[in-house]
Amino acid sequence: MNLRRILLLLLFVSTFTISCKESNQHQKKNTDTLKEAETKKKKQEAVIEKEEPSITKESKNSKYVCFTNDNNKSKRIWVEFAANGKASHVKYEGQNEAISLQYVKEESTEGGAHPTIKNYYQEIYKGEVNGEYILTHSGVWDYVTYIRGKDGKEFNYTIDHNSNPYGKKPCF
Repeated sequence: MNLRRILLLLLFVSTFTISCKESNQHQKKNTDTLKEAETKKKKQEAVIEKEEPSITKESKNSKYVCFTNDNNKSKRIWVEFAANGKASHVKYEGQNEAISLQYVKEESTEGGAHPTIKNYYQEIYKGEVNGEYILTHSGVWDYVTYIRGKDGKEFNYTIDHNSNPYGKKPCF
């Protein structure tokens, strides 16, 4: 009977020891995975901070899309898209300089005939965030919503299909 108790005790201790060892290995693996994810996120954030858009005259890899204001068709803007597909600048007709855009995030919604993709950008004017642009794409339609920073007023624009959308030159 003593031998049976000793064997059961040894079996219990060895099972417990193996179980703890496996648990520690699993915990170490999860910790390593978490550290890798944090490092990757920090690298991505550093890249975003370094990606300060440069204002160039009609970059050969850029595409331009012209938009008209929904409430006043005589007000137009163009948006410059870099080779990576992200918007880099916006220019209002009548202004001398384009305004830099800084990418923030993308949201996608399934449903309908085409998915709806929204890209969010901060307007950077004289080194400060001045407002927010939301560029929406669904099928052949593109929209811009500008939210002015100082008062939150919204301005809505729709793609002008007659102005060579996604052309190599701006529409004005």
